[in-house]
Amino acid sequence: MYKMLMFLKRSDDIKITEHFVNYTLKILSEFAGGKVSAAKVESNLLLDQKYELFCEVSLKSKDEWDKKSVSKEGRNLNKDLMNFHNFIDIIFVNYEEEK
Repeated sequence: MYKMLMFLKRSDDIKITEHFVNYTLKILSEFAGGKVSAAKVESNLLLDQKYELFCEVSLKSKDEWDKKSVSKEGRNLNKDLMNFHNFIDIIFVNYEEEK
């Protein structure tokens, strides 16, 4: 399993949160082929960076992720993330076994 974990940085600008909820999550849902929801980050006391929302996308493998990344939905996602990257942190996690 291959996952992308996305954290929206805490901000006083409501437009950033609205963009994430109304646009980024929509694009992620199209990319993933199913609804992607955001969860409220309640605590991260040990981190300097504070986060407001979190979401994750799971696919079967990194190969599937790479194939989807070149699709229309993948290009839309990459375009959004390039313009929005200052407001998010992304972590990719690979659960695949080593060969």
